[in-house]
Amino acid sequence: MKQKQFGIIIMVLSAMAFSIGIILMKVIPEWTIMEPEHVGIWRFTLAAPAYWLIAQFRPSRQPLTAKQRWRFIGAGLVFSMASFSAIFSLARLPSSIFVIVINISPSLVVLFSLFTGRPVPKIFWLGLPLTLIGLTLTAYEFGSALVVDPLGLVIALINATAFGSYIIVSEKVFANVQGRSAGTKWVMTGAMLTGLVLLPILGIRAPGSPIGWVLLVSLGILGTVVPIYTMNVGLQYLGAARGSVITTLQPVLTVLFSTLFLDETLSLQQWLGGALVILAVVLLQRSPDRVRGEQQQRDVGIYES
Repeated sequence: MKQKQFGIIIMVLSAMAFSIGIILMKVIPEWTIMEPEHVGIWRFTLAAPAYWLIAQFRPSRQPLTAKQRWRFIGAGLVFSMASFSAIFSLARLPSSIFVIVINISPSLVVLFSLFTGRPVPKIFWLGLPLTLIGLTLTAYEFGSALVVDPLGLVIALINATAFGSYIIVSEKVFANVQGRSAGTKWVMTGAMLTGLVLLPILGIRAPGSPIGWVLLVSLGILGTVVPIYTMNVGLQYLGAARGSVITTLQPVLTVLFSTLFLDETLSLQQWLGGALVILAVVLLQRSPDRVRGEQQQRDVGIYES
């Protein structure tokens, strides 16, 4: 299997796991006495120790330096910022508006890649607008009242920026590290530290029932450990630009899983929107890369030599 194909599969798996995490974060407050922000704190408080335990069975062949550890912890702080800003934004915005706003995240990543001369799909200017149209059709019900809370909108923009920043940072900090497992361990630790710092401000509640604990542990493992690790791996095979585009599948998969497991209905408009997002992702992944002219010339020179 080619590296690119493997990277696509891994990133799709990451998007699926993130979708499961979103559904669990929606269900847990309904089934327990916990507030969404308490779920966010438990998410990383359970995920980090769980991943540390898993990592014991996969020792790194290349020990990380202290500088590398701090970089991974910093990446975890960025990811936790995206997670908590999503929680606070969804408390103020309809989920449909939130999904549309955060779609600027892959655009920011691709624009950063263009600016820095990194590989970008040539069909970018067609593919990303298609994803925006598709996500709008999937998430927003036309004819419904549009109510936008300004603060919620600002927090959603922070979320999009933080998530895009994590994709860029993750690609960079993992670039020269052989053991992605060791790096992910410190990313989880950084994310957990954010939750612990917020404890005095937000407080904490326990689920209060066995099913609540099962859901929380599932969120920690399936909805946090799996998607973060697979995303860290996938970005190394695809790069930030291509990898960020695949993350747009996440809202579509969330709607689909909600239909399958939460008895929600899926309209013709949502089917059409989901199809457009999938089409855009396929087009962008099949398109050759656009790189700076001088980079192309270097590549040609190396090939000819």
